[in-house]
Amino acid sequence: MSYENLVDAFEVQQFIQRTAALLNGEKLSEWLGQFHPDGFYEITAYSTELGKEMSWWKQELTLLQKTISEVPRHVRDPAKRLHVLGPPLVSVTGDKARGQTAFSVFRTLPTGETSLFVVGRYLDELVRVESGWRFSVHRVQLETRVLDAFTHLPL
Repeated sequence: MSYENLVDAFEVQQFIQRTAALLNGEKLSEWLGQFHPDGFYEITAYSTELGKEMSWWKQELTLLQKTISEVPRHVRDPAKRLHVLGPPLVSVTGDKARGQTAFSVFRTLPTGETSLFVVGRYLDELVRVESGWRFSVHRVQLETRVLDAFTHLPL
């Protein structure tokens, strides 16, 4: 692997870690800024009952922005969430990259009780733009299918 390719892979790893930190801080407009204008977000999970992958949430950026802008109007889970990511596995080819990152999200109630909320993988496709890397696809592939609390926030 060339030096340039290592630098690109490191930048993509940092990008993925930063986007999780934005979700931890509920900096949703900054999180949305990590998407390419043609990008989309998706949450999937495998259904053993149906024997196939299901899509729980799939939106291109324009509709995703509208959905996120409406979050303050919903009754919200009062818990704080913390995304813990494993090291992203990254491959870079020119101005495109792919990343696979195992993650877990912990949920802490206002009373201080913490529990595991979800586990899964980020399966990302990224493109390089002048300002850095952006998601063309940010797919959240969940292992968890039964959630303690519904969420209007992205994972």
